[in-house]
Amino acid sequence: MTLVAPLDSASSWLTWSNVVYVGGAVLTLAAAMHVLYEKRAFASGKRKEESFLSEAMVILAATVSLIGTIGAIHFSNVVAKLKDDDLAHFKQTSDLSIAGLNQQAESAKKETAQLFGQNQQLAIDLSKEQTIARNAEANLRKQNEETSRFTHALAVQQQTMATQVHTSPELSADQVNAIANALMPFGGQEVIMHRTEDTVVGRLGSSLAQAFIKAHIQFPHYSIDMGQLYQGITVAVHADKGHPPLADVLLNALRQQGIIATPVALDTVPEGKVAIFLGPQ
Repeated sequence: MTLVAPLDSASSWLTWSNVVYVGGAVLTLAAAMHVLYEKRAFASGKRKEESFLSEAMVILAATVSLIGTIGAIHFSNVVAKLKDDDLAHFKQTSDLSIAGLNQQAESAKKETAQLFGQNQQLAIDLSKEQTIARNAEANLRKQNEETSRFTHALAVQQQTMATQVHTSPELSADQVNAIANALMPFGGQEVIMHRTEDTVVGRLGSSLAQAFIKAHIQFPHYSIDMGQLYQGITVAVHADKGHPPLADVLLNALRQQGIIATPVALDTVPEGKVAIFLGPQ
């Protein structure tokens, strides 16, 4: 029957078996020397009979040697088996560990591939976002430039209008002559004049009438409209039938003299006619 013990215990028993074996060998040597001594003493006549001690020592030495030998062989086998079992267990554990590490490595490889793909997608998305941001920035810069130009033009226009507002509503002689020269090619045509009852507006109407007379422009309809709220100078034509060239020339002539004039289209103006409405600035 094989005794299976822990490796440390088996090693300890193997050591003691070797000690017993060595002790048996020493006893065997001592018994052999004693037997040799007894034989010489018996041969020389010093002793008349053999001693039982010699036989007992031989038997004891042989027994101890036998026990030591059996113990050494047995526990050597036990130690070898335990070491083989430990080696097999270690190999099995190592194989499992290696398999687990390989599986972890494969999983890490897959995760690395997924992360690489995600990083590439993020790089693509980032590139798209940067392109969109650059385009948006370019568009915003363009809009800001357009807004700046518009704001500047509006400021210039407002400044011009403010200057024109402070211009005297009564035309000077040079302004009357300039307007008359511009309207001279349309001599014989008519302009319908309307104005409010304001005295200052009356002076403006009189100066315009002088320009019309010099340009041979007729104004048979010159009415002072009581209670009307005309604002500034308005050059009007019929709404649906377009407007005669005289209207454009009159409008541009007034503006060239720094006078604010607004074009409008009204159904009340007869077709083919030009009307001018005068009111306070």
